[in-house]
Amino acid sequence: MNIRHWAILSLATAMGFSNGALAGCPKSGVHLPAGSLEQALIALGRECRISVLVQASSATSFNLPEQTLETAAGDFEPALQTLLRDSPFTYRRHGSAAVAVVPRDTAPVETGGGDLAAQTEEITVTGSSFTGSHLRHLQLDSYAPIDVLAQPELEITGAQTVAQLLKFLPAVSGNSTSTSVSNGGNGTATVTLRGLPASNTLVLINGRRIVSNGFGGEAADLNTIPLSAVDRIEILKDGASAVYGSDAIAGVVNIILRRNFDGLSVNSYFGEAERGDQQTGSHSVTWGKAGDRGHLMLSLSRYRQGALMSRDRALSESADNRARGGTDLRSAASPAGYIALNSGEEVTNDGAGGYRTWTQEDRYDYRGYTSAVVPSRRDAAYLAGSLDLDDQVELFVEAMGIRTLAETTMAPTPVFTRFDNGDLTIAADSPHNPFGEEIADVRKRVLELGPRTQENRTETWRFNSGLKGGWDSWQWELAAALHYTRASESTGNLIDPYRLSRGLKGPGQCDAESGCVAVNLLGPSGSIDDAQLDYIRAEGEVDGASRMVSLTYVVDGVVGSSDAGEILGAAGVELRREAIDFQSTDAMGLSFIGSNISGSAEGERMIGEVFAEISLPLAADKLWLDGAIRYSDYSDFGNTANPKLALRWRPWPSLMVRASYATGFKAPTLIDMNQTGYQSQEFLFDPCTGSDANTLPGCRGQADGARIQYLTEFGGNAELQPETSDNRSLGLVWTPAQLKGFSATLDIFDIRQNDVIDTSPQYLIDQNAREALFANRVLRDERGDITKVVARRLNIGAREVRGLDLALRYQYLSEDIGQLRWSLNASHIQRYLDQPAPGSPAEDLAGTFVDPASGGAGSLPQWKANTGIYWSKGRWEGGYTIHHVGALEESFTADEQRVTRRIDSWSSHDLQLAYSLLPAGLRLAVGIDNLLDQAPPFAATAFNDNYDGRTYDLSGRYWYTTLAYSLF
Repeated sequence: MNIRHWAILSLATAMGFSNGALAGCPKSGVHLPAGSLEQALIALGRECRISVLVQASSATSFNLPEQTLETAAGDFEPALQTLLRDSPFTYRRHGSAAVAVVPRDTAPVETGGGDLAAQTEEITVTGSSFTGSHLRHLQLDSYAPIDVLAQPELEITGAQTVAQLLKFLPAVSGNSTSTSVSNGGNGTATVTLRGLPASNTLVLINGRRIVSNGFGGEAADLNTIPLSAVDRIEILKDGASAVYGSDAIAGVVNIILRRNFDGLSVNSYFGEAERGDQQTGSHSVTWGKAGDRGHLMLSLSRYRQGALMSRDRALSESADNRARGGTDLRSAASPAGYIALNSGEEVTNDGAGGYRTWTQEDRYDYRGYTSAVVPSRRDAAYLAGSLDLDDQVELFVEAMGIRTLAETTMAPTPVFTRFDNGDLTIAADSPHNPFGEEIADVRKRVLELGPRTQENRTETWRFNSGLKGGWDSWQWELAAALHYTRASESTGNLIDPYRLSRGLKGPGQCDAESGCVAVNLLGPSGSIDDAQLDYIRAEGEVDGASRMVSLTYVVDGVVGSSDAGEILGAAGVELRREAIDFQSTDAMGLSFIGSNISGSAEGERMIGEVFAEISLPLAADKLWLDGAIRYSDYSDFGNTANPKLALRWRPWPSLMVRASYATGFKAPTLIDMNQTGYQSQEFLFDPCTGSDANTLPGCRGQADGARIQYLTEFGGNAELQPETSDNRSLGLVWTPAQLKGFSATLDIFDIRQNDVIDTSPQYLIDQNAREALFANRVLRDERGDITKVVARRLNIGAREVRGLDLALRYQYLSEDIGQLRWSLNASHIQRYLDQPAPGSPAEDLAGTFVDPASGGAGSLPQWKANTGIYWSKGRWEGGYTIHHVGALEESFTADEQRVTRRIDSWSSHDLQLAYSLLPAGLRLAVGIDNLLDQAPPFAATAFNDNYDGRTYDLSGRYWYTTLAYSLF
């Protein structure tokens, strides 16, 4: 079913609903403990599933006694009127399931916010700013598109990690990381908005910057954020460097943690694929208690995800894809061995003690060993507390600790004696050489070592504390943060290239007296005994830490007023110190065979930033001008200033037009500037392997066409400058009064980047072969085969991404039917121009797939969407969601011909049904992900498992159940 069919079906469903009323409270009444009006409104909104907006600074200071509100008819408004009867507050309705609580002398609030209508079950307290601004006010109209996933929506998805929750969002595409990426993964999970690298999306917790992963990576690791502690997630789909600084080019993901929870909540989850694997369990306990002067909350969680092996799905069980229209990706390094003799003959072991001619059918299918979904474990604790020091000042503390473990399985180590590190030529007088001649090219899969195992561990600690308060119409916050994360990676059953080199030589260089053990790479599988294995076996270790210390002061309030309304302003200063320190084991500067070498990096920087924002009304209730600017000074590369301007125009009460322009920047990471010695076997294509090699100026004849991986050495560059960007957006927000509860938003975006930091080894190889350039970076032997590619980071690239976002939402509430919500959220990439280096042609990647293992941007579907219908009445809840990824194209070389093929579109249907036992506080849910058991579409160029694990899901039909107990 394509998107056009979805839209017709969904709109027909939505138009069938009539106007609703505010009704959805439990008929047994709502019990509210003693406390502030803010806490009472939050509790009432949760029980009645109504979105409540309230100015926290005033509602917190008004206290109420313990009481029970009568809701015999399930009506919300009579209960709210009772609650506010003796208070200085009243309320204004917003659609069918939202209200704003305001002081009685406050003018009516505009009802045009498109996002408000969508957040039926969210409790929003406007004492905190919306993502994308430091301003705090009741204005519901944002100048930028924001997606909000609130706590009830988190429950209905069945997701157990932040990464799972974000994976199918329409604005998310491209080269993220996750535990669905085994070979080449490191146990982390990142998010990529607009298909730009993860370093272009800023991840915040409670509006504050967090530390990157332990190896000093480009982005925050989502696996270090427990979903059980999350209250809601706000996704700003616009550039925000003027507000937050570096990295916010594609947008911002702001993860808001629970802070005002009062009571006890216990949750357990168990899920399993229908085929009996990938068993996943998750358990959490959350406790909170409010007192006269403060609040304390503690959340503990544990998550366990089982493995899914490549061999257990038809799509991924084999690397030979010729029958599917792809190529044979099996390895030339087979257990029986590929042996090239000086005569030009290519032989392999025949299994009977002799040798026969090697053929392409002797390639090795390594998928029998590899994990497709990596088993992982996470344990987390989160503590949040606040204490009122007086009527104006509050002390707050947030602390989080989390430990993660991921265990990847890969096929046994392959050896390519001509192309791996070290002198791996087999001597003519080696005791295991029956040919009596020196042999340079042997490709052997050392099954005797057993599968390679990669274990990734992280330990992350975050601590935030500070003071916040207010006077008159102003609010301020002073916050200090200390973040630390340590990561380690160990990979077993590798081969030491220096020991193997000695073991392949004759008695003159390898004898028992020197401790050397002769190694047999020329025999059949099983000929390498334990003594040889113990001699060559190696284990790679990577250990690193990232640290961040920051101090931030922000103040905001009413600057003044005009005939058009109040002028709002905010300003602040932030000081930050970032540092990394990591190193890896190696073999005297060379990577172990079968693994990468991460090299080492050590560096730190100081950052000082000042920022300001203003919201200026130009015409009362019709026109606003918003502006922001941030000046950043980095100790290692200099300074930059980035402004943002936005206009909001409301020609009619039901329609708002918004437009913005902003500049942005991404600072080079400390890894980009300081890394040394990073080696990897990259999946690349050498034009010199084609039959036309003799016509290419950089080729020395036709190179070996059996190779698909090339040793590549990357390096940092202390002279790097920031990546820069220009962001433009134009949008419409429509909230027709005739159709209460309905909202529609359409936003066009355009992002242009320059000075993109890149290495592009594929570009170096192409230019070397076709133009005879970069001979000092693409190293070839006398036969013309590449021995190493030296790639150093440079500011050489440029990008332009243009597209649109569409969101349609409708909600209906009545006593007979209950609450119904429908939504359609879609994102379209019109073009994705990528220029890898100055002077090179720009390529439009929109609608294409290029695997990140080959230096590509991943899957960039032109259309990605989801739609769903969600229902609740009394004790019952249900949800039905469809995720859709549009068709893609991929290109590759087969039989020396360039082939372009279509990757089919894909849809996944998810279903959940829940029942609550009231007043016992129990909630039981049963769900099915991928109801129709749709396998991902085949991708011929996918490095892992014949599909893109960053975009699709291999599990198939997946069943799960959750049991929750809540006591308020």
